[in-house]
Order: sequence, then structure tokens, then C-alpha cells
Amino acid sequence: MFKRFFFLAITAGLFSSVVAWIYSSFYKNTIVDFTEATGYWHLLCFSLMITLGISILSAGIYALLKNKSLAAFIAHFILSGFSVSLVFYVLAMDDPEFKNEDAMAMIDYFKGYMIPFVFIPALSWMSFKPLFIK
Repeated sequence: MFKRFFFLAITAGLFSSVVAWIYSSFYKNTIVDFTEATGYWHLLCFSLMITLGISILSAGIYALLKNKSLAAFIAHFILSGFSVSLVFYVLAMDDPEFKNEDAMAMIDYFKGYMIPFVFIPALSWMSFKPLFIK
């Protein structure tokens, strides 16, 4: 069972990092370039950290509970709660210092730029889960 969760985590993590990179590239071309603080490797590591963490947690919950729909609910509830709590973390974090003058001029938009990133791994996990876990 853990093997399926692991492959789900890798697939969802890679997909979410690609989606985050597309969002970041669109934002860079449309508004301002914040990729100095959120490069592709940061996005990949963040996405894989979230998806691998929830895969380990989900595998443990599925192993402990006989009712698989309850196990799925608990795992998704934890993942959703973690994503929402990351929004508050983003809002409370200090603004980075950018070398790019345009990015520093638009620093007020940085936290709004960051908030969608916290939901992309959870959405990817929940999108790919039916393919791997029955």
C-alpha cells in the first residue's frame, strides 16, 4: 500500500511543481518577476515535501483504520488544514529582499503571489489520488 502512496506523492509533487512553475512564469511575464525568491527548485522541493509528507501520514492512517473512507477523510482534512495554516504563515512571514528593483517596488504583492502556491500540492494530491488509491 505504501508503494502506491509513494508513487502518488511523486506524481502529484511533480505535477504541482510544474503547475506552480507555469503560474510563476505567467506572473513574471504579466506583473513582476518574483522568481528570485521562488525559483523552480524551491517550488519542486516545496511540492515534494508536502506530497511526500502526506503520503507517509496517509499510509499510516490507512494502516491504522479499517474504514478506508474515514481514513481518506482524516488524511484530506489534515492536508487541507495544513494548507490553510500555511496561508497564515505566508501572511506572517517577513518580506524578502530582492535585487531586482521592479520586484522591490512591488513587494506589497509578494504575499498575494505566494498564497496560491500553498494550495497547489493539496489540489494535485486530491486530483491524482483516485488513479492510485482505490
